[in-house]
Amino acid sequence: MGLFSKSKFRSAIPPNVLTGLGAYGQACLEARISGRGVDPAFGWDFVGPVVTGMNSTDRDRIIQEIYDAAIVAADRDHAIFGAVNLLSEAEPPARDSRYVELLDASLAYMHKRRFSSGHLTGYEAKRWIEVHGDLRSSFDHIVDVEVPEPGNTPTVEALQLGESKLLALTGPLPDGNAFYAERGQDGRYIAFSERPRNSDDPTRVRSDESYLGTFDDLEGVLRALGRMFGTAPYWADDTLQPYFPSRRE
Repeated sequence: MGLFSKSKFRSAIPPNVLTGLGAYGQACLEARISGRGVDPAFGWDFVGPVVTGMNSTDRDRIIQEIYDAAIVAADRDHAIFGAVNLLSEAEPPARDSRYVELLDASLAYMHKRRFSSGHLTGYEAKRWIEVHGDLRSSFDHIVDVEVPEPGNTPTVEALQLGESKLLALTGPLPDGNAFYAERGQDGRYIAFSERPRNSDDPTRVRSDESYLGTFDDLEGVLRALGRMFGTAPYWADDTLQPYFPSRRE
């Protein structure tokens, strides 16, 4: 189906759904980035007509109308992303050429914006792998790098007894998890984290990370955290940077 085809079908879903694809797509992108739900403004009144219609005899017309609206929208990238997410609220028409075209365009947009594969849904990841062969190198652009051997690493200043040092954040505060190194009164080093208690209680609490081990020096914590993360998270202290075994190019 060409990019500039025009629907000849009567409207099967409310016009505000078609005109709102761009805004819905932007809300879906923001939800992916933040890890939170989509703006409640796009609740069942917006999504419902498509979900119920996709399970009726109107299925083909709904796909066509959403396809046609997305590819001519002024905010095309967001509209296409919104169209894919909207069609995926029901059982996605995985082999429908119109859906596949929108899905590929949506994935290309996410890739251009350097989203990680962790932001992808199962349907999206499956399609990317089907076309490109893998996620790690082709979507995430992750390559393996050498971690310096002990003795060849930059000198790091020892912590004082009882002192802690922030080393990494998985996301912006106050929602991101923060990872620290701490030197105990016995002189040994451990890692611990601070994170929201749970999704309902944002109070930040200390969490034990003793599974990473106990170490004689700060370098031991740096190596353990580097292995755990694999690649640099949202933010990492300069002292941690040499210890990630992989990086995104």
